[in-house]
Amino acid sequence: MNFSNPPETTPRNVTHKTFYSKLIKEEIGYNIYLPQDYAEDDEAYPVSYHLHGWKGCESTNIWAMEPTYQGKRVITVFANATSSDNGYIDGEIPVESVIINELIPHIDGAYRTVPTREGRSVSGFSMGGAGAFYYAVKYLDLFGSVTVYDGTFHHFMEIGKKTPFAPIEETDALYDEMLRGLRHNEQDRILHTIKQNADRIRGGLRIKIHAASDAGLICENEIMHRYLDSLDIPHEYKVFEGVGHDLGKLI
Repeated sequence: MNFSNPPETTPRNVTHKTFYSKLIKEEIGYNIYLPQDYAEDDEAYPVSYHLHGWKGCESTNIWAMEPTYQGKRVITVFANATSSDNGYIDGEIPVESVIINELIPHIDGAYRTVPTREGRSVSGFSMGGAGAFYYAVKYLDLFGSVTVYDGTFHHFMEIGKKTPFAPIEETDALYDEMLRGLRHNEQDRILHTIKQNADRIRGGLRIKIHAASDAGLICENEIMHRYLDSLDIPHEYKVFEGVGHDLGKLI
């Protein structure tokens, strides 16, 4: 894992920083956007966390995401999870624990934040999108909203790697197979987490899922959309034509 990856250039008001992880005994990098007036006032700001995709780092999406944060009165943090081969779940390197138990407390301690679920959101692209969604439905005391950009949900589903690049016409069969899966209700699977927390999700988590029709992930995004509908969980689901697996175009 590359623990600290400073960008060559940064957007206005974005700075690369590090924090010390006691879990892996390394300095971990992150990029942070502070609103224009942050240094001049004493206001507490809400925080938005963003998770990158496979083989990315904390500096991968700072330019593509710029329209979502530049000029906004929200602190934006780009986390580092370079080792997220297993989809942002703890493995050999405890990515999930580092983000949830170390990065978020570090940000709340080092900056003037609104340290409540109402003041904290999470987003992500590709693998990071699925990771952001998983964190949001699992840690409902931490996050009030989540935005997924073309999420690779198959990392969290029993159907494994059958959905990537599957045509949308196969959605019905794959959805049925997923629901029949022997492990889909186990503790570490995303469907179990959603179903277990459905009442609380309905009561306070704002969900947006933005998918590309032509990027190879439409089937698994459709499956997640259908599963949320089956539980009457409100969410915004948008499919974009002709944008590919391109974060900048999805935004």
